[in-house]
Amino acid sequence: MTYDLEKYRDKREKVLGVRKRGISFQAMATVVSAVILLGFGLVVVPKSIAYFTTRNQDDAIYKLAEAEAWPAAITSEVSVLDGVKAATLDSFGARLVITYDREVIDSDQLTFYFKSRGMKTVLLNHAGH
Repeated sequence: MTYDLEKYRDKREKVLGVRKRGISFQAMATVVSAVILLGFGLVVVPKSIAYFTTRNQDDAIYKLAEAEAWPAAITSEVSVLDGVKAATLDSFGARLVITYDREVIDSDQLTFYFKSRGMKTVLLNHAGH
């Protein structure tokens, strides 16, 4: 009959005075790894979600060529167009900022829309999100 180490482990540990204190290395490594992974997740996941929600959006800033203020109703008219997410006027009413989905509508189509309404516009800036 062979000697079974596990059978008498408790007795050996009592005689030798071995006491288990704290947590094992494996448990400590698991806790540290979980904290690191959760930390990276909290940093990376919101940025990834923000990227995927705005990856196809662009901004176009227009002003009227005659340097006059935009009509007040223009924001609601432009917001109705397919692909336009938002249209806002600056505080002076001189610039119109349009946020749109570039897969649905383009700045050339917006310029054509303004021409068809008889407005002479200037595209000041075109920037992606």
